[in-house]
Amino acid sequence: MQAMIRGVTWMFASVLVGCSDGHGNDGDVWNDEGASSSGNASASASASASADETSGASASASADGSTSDASASADTTAGPIFDVGVGDTSVDDGCGCGLTYIWIANADDGTVSKIDTRTLQEEGRYITRPDGAGNPSRTSVNLSGDVAIANRHGGLAKFYADESDCVESNGMPGIQTSLGANNVLGWDVEECRAWYTEFPTTNQRPVAWTPGSIVRGSCDSEGEKVWTVMSAVPGLGPGIGGAGGVIAALVNGDDGSVEQEIPIDDFSGFQLGAYGGAVDAEGNLYFTPMGAVSFGNQLARVDIDDFTVTLWPIPAGIASYGITVDHDGDVWVSSTIGASAARFDVETEMWEPIMAGFVSLGGLAEGPDNLIWVAADGGARSIDMVTLMPGPAFVGGGTIKGISIDADDFVWAVGDIAYKVDPATGQVEGTYNGLTSPYTYSDMTGHALANTFCPPAG
Repeated sequence: MQAMIRGVTWMFASVLVGCSDGHGNDGDVWNDEGASSSGNASASASASASADETSGASASASADGSTSDASASADTTAGPIFDVGVGDTSVDDGCGCGLTYIWIANADDGTVSKIDTRTLQEEGRYITRPDGAGNPSRTSVNLSGDVAIANRHGGLAKFYADESDCVESNGMPGIQTSLGANNVLGWDVEECRAWYTEFPTTNQRPVAWTPGSIVRGSCDSEGEKVWTVMSAVPGLGPGIGGAGGVIAALVNGDDGSVEQEIPIDDFSGFQLGAYGGAVDAEGNLYFTPMGAVSFGNQLARVDIDDFTVTLWPIPAGIASYGITVDHDGDVWVSSTIGASAARFDVETEMWEPIMAGFVSLGGLAEGPDNLIWVAADGGARSIDMVTLMPGPAFVGGGTIKGISIDADDFVWAVGDIAYKVDPATGQVEGTYNGLTSPYTYSDMTGHALANTFCPPAG
């Protein structure tokens, strides 16, 4: 498909913060796992983890990887949270309810973990590709609470959050499904995998659910679909693409069938290709490259109604990494070089770089009180969406990769350990440290989708 390439204007929104980014850079470029390779002397962030892996945490891990400090103020009873009255679930007044799970990919382990955000217990761990070698990274949770996982090496899988949705498939009585980190079932045994769709690519990263239609009086959404993007030409090895464009695919959320493929020749699929994706309230897909290792960086949008593609150049000084869409429909990216983050106003087509004294090698998400939380080396920092000034910060935890917001509005900052953080104070409320080579910085809880589709009051 021939993309519509749009010119943009941009303006600087300088935010001064009395702190350093704390990086001792040697002119390296980072790959997807945070390892460095030479070749970009302008890169100004280090992917090495801080020695203070647990600074600010107030709990020690139990044998199964959970923490003894689950001191969140919310009720610790697992289950759905109703944000509005039953039967009152229109787009204007809320999304009904949210499930209390965060889904974190264990990249090198080839699995994804399902963790209860209230009890801080891992309730399931699942293989994400038949051969166990998918190297999963991005996860996306829909308004029904189910997850889709993209494998860097190719392939997309969906898992049910609620065991009552799982279907008999292995010939054994009852439902066989993982019960935790030490109970990973074989591919042909696990019955809470809804579907798996193979894609002919060596590089597949972005994944993002569309909202679908809310089922009134329930916690379900109908007609949900999921976007993913892959390099059109295979690369020399798994996890990278060859010279050529990318293909965006819209997948049926119920059965995993591919409903539409949109070739985008003008967006490079070379090396890491399309790096992260997010949707707006209509289900339109936005995605970006990893700016530090790409040339001619662009923000792409694929319209869900007619599959038209629009490309906007990303200005110099913004090296995109993570991506999210806020409740106003504007796109935010974290940045590894120059700016800390940037906002793209879709209506005016203007970029606003935010110079906040740090750079990011991770994701970002909108939290409560109009704050955008951004992963950073040594913690997570927030930016006020109105003033573009810094807000509360979580200090500690080494290099944070993923940011997500749970159903009780706590911030989750995920590095080697998953930290549950009070967004008002930046203080740690609990941790989970039973992960294996974790790497996720997309919409791990479904909050970003719900926040976009059912914006907060006011």
